[in-house]
Amino acid sequence: MLDFVIYAVELLICFLLQSTVMTKLEIANTVPDLIVIVAVAAGYQRGKVHGMFIGLLGGLILDFTFGSLIGVYALVYMFIGYCSGFLTKYYIKYDTLLPAALTAVSEFAFTLYGYVVNMLVNGRFDILYYMRRVMFPKVFYTLVVGVILYKLLDLVYVSVLMPVKEEV
Repeated sequence: MLDFVIYAVELLICFLLQSTVMTKLEIANTVPDLIVIVAVAAGYQRGKVHGMFIGLLGGLILDFTFGSLIGVYALVYMFIGYCSGFLTKYYIKYDTLLPAALTAVSEFAFTLYGYVVNMLVNGRFDILYYMRRVMFPKVFYTLVVGVILYKLLDLVYVSVLMPVKEEV
C-alpha cells in the first residue's frame, strides 16, 4: 500500500512539473513526458499491476486536465505501464540502460499513436515531417530527462520501497 502512495505522490509531482516548469524549458517546441517515465519506472520496478495502476492514474489525470475524451490517455499510459512490467524480472538496482530503452520505446509508441489519431484522421500523411519535427525531439528530450528522473525514482524505490533483506 505504501508503494502505491509513494508512486502516486511521484506521479502528482511529475504532473505538476510537466505542466508548469517544463513548459518553460521547451526544446524544439516539445516538453518531456514525465508521466511516461513514472509509468515505466513503476512497471519496471514493481511489476505489471503497479505499472498498470500508475499508468491508469497518470492517464486519468491528463484526461481530466487536458483531454477532450476521458480514458484515451488512461488507456495508453496503462498499456505502457503494463508492458513495462513484463521486464520486472530483469530489474537491477541503479541500472538505467533498460529503463532508458523502455522510456524511449514507450514515448515513440505514444507519439506514433498521436500521429495516427491526430494527423491521419485529418488527412495529413507526411510521417517523415512529423517524425523529424515532433517524434524524434520528444523521444530524445524525454529520454534525457528520463535518465535523470529515473535515477531519482530508483533511489526512492531502493531506499524506501525495496524490502530490506538481512544476511544470515
